[in-house]
Amino acid sequence: MAITDMDNPGPVFDPAPLARNLEDGVPHAALSRLPVLHGEASRNMQLSRFLGRSPQLCIALMLAGGTALIWASAGGGGAGLKADFAWVSLVLIGIVGMTRNYIGGFARSLRRMPLQEAAADLRMLLLYTGAAWGAGAFLVMPGLPAPALVFSFAATPALAAALILRDTKGAAAFILPSSLAIAGAAMLGAWPQDVWVATAVLGTGAMTAGLTMLHCVMRLRHTPQMARA
Repeated sequence: MAITDMDNPGPVFDPAPLARNLEDGVPHAALSRLPVLHGEASRNMQLSRFLGRSPQLCIALMLAGGTALIWASAGGGGAGLKADFAWVSLVLIGIVGMTRNYIGGFARSLRRMPLQEAAADLRMLLLYTGAAWGAGAFLVMPGLPAPALVFSFAATPALAAALILRDTKGAAAFILPSSLAIAGAAMLGAWPQDVWVATAVLGTGAMTAGLTMLHCVMRLRHTPQMARA
């Protein structure tokens, strides 16, 4: 007698319930949230890197400020020790604030780190520091500074902010007030080639901020659309 001729009284195997159970067990809602979680993790990583780069900008500003003071004093006709001290104090307040923000918002446990608040505070500090840096055009520049000195005074920290921070809002917060103040000082002080110097300062600031924005847009193109929602 063949095996196929045996009478098996048991139920016939039906794969349909097993398939339905497998389909019911797939967490579709959780899977649909993966792009959103990926985008949130990417934004947190970007903010963390933005905060972590602030000490590098502080060092760059101190080096650029020292170079500007030496250059301005070497050319003769400097503003004087009191004005230099006032400007250095204003810039150092911003640097100390950024350092404190870094220590309190970044250099501690990631679980307790308020990334959004720390990044917003850092951008406000950059806005103040940019205004303080621009005030140096009125405080430490000689009576008739060389155009190269003025352009370097404006372009060096702007490029440093853009290249180091790599954050559109943060770089713009520093570049906008500093460029406007330096361009205004060139026009109000009737410096040599004031119109050309002011135009170059504003153009360089706008181009630097634009390149930072372009970099951020190119970075966002690699982020899923649902993650940016």
